[in-house]
Amino acid sequence: MSVVVDRARLRLEISRRGWNSVDLAKAARLSGATVSAALAGRPISATSLRLIAQALASAPPDELIANLLGGDDWRERDL
Repeated sequence: MSVVVDRARLRLEISRRGWNSVDLAKAARLSGATVSAALAGRPISATSLRLIAQALASAPPDELIANLLGGDDWRERDL
């Protein structure tokens, strides 16, 4: 089964941790191509989504970075 990730939200969650796509790929044990696909709005496997979610959950957002990025109006942002 494949899924499409909300790419704006994923970009925000990556940014809130002070990461980039390479950092996420390493933390999730995924290829850079898989993370790039998710960020481009292309389908990825449900297993890849689970690994991304686990990686993000294992590294809580940096509160200072999160505050600098603003509130939860992430859908209106162009990250």
